[in-house]
Amino acid sequence: MPHLPPPGLPTPARRRLACALFVGAAAGTAHAGGWDIVSASRTYNTIPLKSDDTVNPMRGYHRWQNQELVPQAAPARDAFRRYHWRDLEGVQGQYTFGAILADLKTARDQGRKYAFRLRMMAGYDDGQLYAPAYLAGNASCLHGCGFWADAGAASGKTWVPDWNDPFVLARSRALLQALAQAIAASGNAASIAWIDVGLYGQYGEWAIRKSVYTNRPAGIEEATTATRRALAKMHFEAFPTQQFVMFIPYANRDALRYALLEQTITTKPVGLRADCLAQAGYFKQWTDHADEWRQFADQWRKAPFIAEFCPFESGHPTNGPATARAQASEFHISSVGNANFALSKPDDQRWLSLSDPERHDMLMLGREAGYRYGVDSTWVSLTGDGQLTLAATFRNSGNAPTYEPWNVKLEIVDTSGMARWSGTVPVALNSLAGGGVTTRVQSSWRVPALAAGTYTLRLVARDARPADGQQRRPLAWVLGERDADGGLTLRSLRRR
Repeated sequence: MPHLPPPGLPTPARRRLACALFVGAAAGTAHAGGWDIVSASRTYNTIPLKSDDTVNPMRGYHRWQNQELVPQAAPARDAFRRYHWRDLEGVQGQYTFGAILADLKTARDQGRKYAFRLRMMAGYDDGQLYAPAYLAGNASCLHGCGFWADAGAASGKTWVPDWNDPFVLARSRALLQALAQAIAASGNAASIAWIDVGLYGQYGEWAIRKSVYTNRPAGIEEATTATRRALAKMHFEAFPTQQFVMFIPYANRDALRYALLEQTITTKPVGLRADCLAQAGYFKQWTDHADEWRQFADQWRKAPFIAEFCPFESGHPTNGPATARAQASEFHISSVGNANFALSKPDDQRWLSLSDPERHDMLMLGREAGYRYGVDSTWVSLTGDGQLTLAATFRNSGNAPTYEPWNVKLEIVDTSGMARWSGTVPVALNSLAGGGVTTRVQSSWRVPALAAGTYTLRLVARDARPADGQQRRPLAWVLGERDADGGLTLRSLRRR
């Protein structure tokens, strides 16, 4: 006698399925020209966190500046680079985006998506001009477009842009618009994972020392609130359909408010970006202003929180992997740049320079950050005439949801591996915010009359975006029973 439908199904559905199964059982489990009858439940094993080797997009570690130093079971699904403005526009209006376009294409060819940031300045006191040479002292600016600040260091001076100057802002806007057009023309725009809102501040990270303005020229002031909003807005106008993240310094709280809560340009909610993960006390700028942080504290539920490390060395009493791990957990950080630590060591020694506890924390950080989707249980029913029903319980045991569109598909696959039929399972993975939350769904389909033979019934989460060659690989379930491609085989089916 077949198993009865699970209690979670609505009563009418239970009655229909029970009748169908009873009739099928009375006639035997096989029908000439029909399907072998199935009614079976199964449970699955979530991979323990301490041994989870799952690599999925926009969670865990991403490739940072061509480096992946923390060892992973597979290459990261996302890659991040940053670029100086001077390398993109040597002569006013003449752009050289070859490096960005090549990196974007490489990421696509490797099965990754690509993230980037543009920078108008980098570090301090190195005597370097990171904006285009034509910009410094340009007569179109009211006060020379910027100035050389002397912080007293022997190594040199720092060129600080006049962020407020209309010409500087106009050229910044033109740069972003030209880049957006070049990427669109390359055909690879769908391979962008996210864009950092950049250009302003040291390294384009929206922070700058007030001390550089101590001896500023007459007429030059720190960036105004209107300027910071304008710099964010020009990013959004150039790439309105892309995923953005915004740096979180407390001093930029108005720009954050604009980007996350007020602007309506972007089609996707803007996420958060931290540049100093692992630095003890870094988040005090917000925890000390809890009322103001509250307006942004739940942004992780709808947009990603991306981070990179403040450089740390092994053995520091407060700055290091344990601090980073705690911060990622508290603030629901999804993805971290896989580099930028132990900079005093050669690249091939940086991971090994960490102590055993530090390496453990680094591995656990990659496992804990972001989503971890799995399936607790399934119940499958198939009648002889092709009425297929699935009841399934899905779980997210991670610390955040996914921010990309996935369709969970139930697929009937032939012996060559080709899907001969698929149905969409009505579960929205991004509604499962994490922390072990579950949802149970059930749905039924009429399966077409396929050729006689043996088939496999699989549950696969596939990229819901257009099949243009830039889709993500199937999402990998965090299950011990998962298949090599990350999907899940539920059982075998046979048609007579």
